[in-house]
Amino acid sequence: MKWWSNATVSGSGNAGPEKRLLAAVLQRAVADFVGGEEEIRQEAGLWILDDEPTDAPLTFRFICEALDLDWRSLRKAIVYQAANGGATVTSAALAAMPKQAAM
Repeated sequence: MKWWSNATVSGSGNAGPEKRLLAAVLQRAVADFVGGEEEIRQEAGLWILDDEPTDAPLTFRFICEALDLDWRSLRKAIVYQAANGGATVTSAALAAMPKQAAM
């Protein structure tokens, strides 16, 4: 993925490896949804678009909140990218999206 990498997730103390793992899970799901084969795209899409509560472990929302990402804006950017043939979304565009409070 050109516009985002788990290398940009800063680690602090003992949380570093866990955050990098969560970022890698998120990155893989986005890559699969945007450019995977049909079955993989569908499965990744189900995970990304699922609205499980944030206390459900390893859901899209849980991982976004653990990484301090606005899950609503990120989801919109991912869907936009997939709908536009994998057109890249710049990190500046993502940074401009305001973080909203979780539901």
